[in-house]
Order: sequence, then C-alpha cells, then structure tokens
Amino acid sequence: MQISNVTSGHMAKMSMQLNQSEAKTNSFSDAIDKAMNDKDTKELKKACVEFESYFLQLMLKEMRNTVTSKDGALPKGQEEQMFQEMLDEENSKNIASGRGIGLADMMFRQMTKNI
Repeated sequence: MQISNVTSGHMAKMSMQLNQSEAKTNSFSDAIDKAMNDKDTKELKKACVEFESYFLQLMLKEMRNTVTSKDGALPKGQEEQMFQEMLDEENSKNIASGRGIGLADMMFRQMTKNI
C-alpha cells in the first residue's frame, strides 16, 4: 500500500487493532503474573494455551493478508472479512486447546521452573 493511499479510516482501523493487541497482550501478562505469584499451575497452563491461541490467530490473519481479494472470484465484503476473522479465532482456539503447535507447552515448562 502506498502512503498516499492511506486514509484516516485506515489509520483509525490500524490504531484500533494496535489498541486491541496491546490490551490482549496486557491481559496475558497479567494472567501469567498472577498465576506465577499464586503458584497456580492450572491457571498458568490456561494462560499459556490462551497465548498460543492468540499467536495462532495472528499467524492465520497475517497468512490470509498475503492473499489479495483479487485472487478470488468475487471481492470480499466486510461481512465476509468479519466472518473470516471469527472463524480464524475459533480455529486457533481449537488448535491450541488440542496438542497445539507446542508453544504453550514450552512456555509452561519454562515458567514452572521458576515456581
């Protein structure tokens, strides 16, 4: 995207996404800190799985961004984009709650060494 094509709408959307991402990151950080302080391994494992799920969601979103809407038969509308984001979120939760990609397990093992 060229800078000249950036509108105030694009800037507002990017700002909102950054704020949501920061809030999500802070909530993970708070959950992990609380679990570590309370020495609660169940809550720590839950926070690690949630982090892995969020990581997978971001990865799916970025992978999808590499495919332009021109590649499909029809251009994507806002409704389809919203549905796709919700589907990616659910898929990432399902992947992480199963065996996942191992990120949650590695984080959990590393953090439980400090408990």
